[in-house]
Amino acid sequence: LGRPRRPNHLKLLAGEREDRINRGEPLPSETDVVPPVQLTPGAQDVWDRLAADLINQGCLSHWDVDLFTAFCESAATYHECRERMGSDYVTQGSVKNAVPSPYWKVMRDCVETMTRIGGRFGLTPADRAGIDLSDTTPTPTHGPERLLSS
Repeated sequence: LGRPRRPNHLKLLAGEREDRINRGEPLPSETDVVPPVQLTPGAQDVWDRLAADLINQGCLSHWDVDLFTAFCESAATYHECRERMGSDYVTQGSVKNAVPSPYWKVMRDCVETMTRIGGRFGLTPADRAGIDLSDTTPTPTHGPERLLSS
């Protein structure tokens, strides 16, 4: 699979060769970013906590709301399972043996989903390390001048 592609603006900052830069990269229009569906209360809390900051950093656009909604729902499910499980990581199985809590298994799946999706938005430390926001000058968001202004 290899490494994921870097966005064009990062390639330009790094001095990438001209033939490796996609000058026709599609960009979302500047439309309000709102959840596409009614979120569960827990997912709405996650959305409210993270969305505004991601939008301000340019990491979340209206093209991304479905994927970010899945992240929010996964995070909400994780928190709900954590609350229901308490400190009982092990429960009694059908033949009186100790088995991992079903909540633990759901939580583990949620963490995997959150890590995979959250990485797309720079929500993990390793993914944030690959994002450079040091160029804080406003740049055009559309047209060829957006690639020439760096």
